[in-house]
Amino acid sequence: MTYQPKDPSRLLRLAPKISTREGFVDEYFKRLKDHRSHGDAYWSVEHDHMDIFGRTRYNGHEIFASVLSKWNKARRKT
Repeated sequence: MTYQPKDPSRLLRLAPKISTREGFVDEYFKRLKDHRSHGDAYWSVEHDHMDIFGRTRYNGHEIFASVLSKWNKARRKT
């Protein structure tokens, strides 16, 4: 896993993206290649979300996995 220091300008640029479900999912997929597991990639994005907004977006990796599954199903239908 690559550590990215908490650069305020990076977090500011990232905020609008990860504030949406689609943006959060997109950022998760981008980070997958740099992490050992799906959970690590998820927590990487979630920690940035917590630093920016002061709260988590999802209540854990299991909830996010459920959201991701529904997101994938909806994408396949279009």
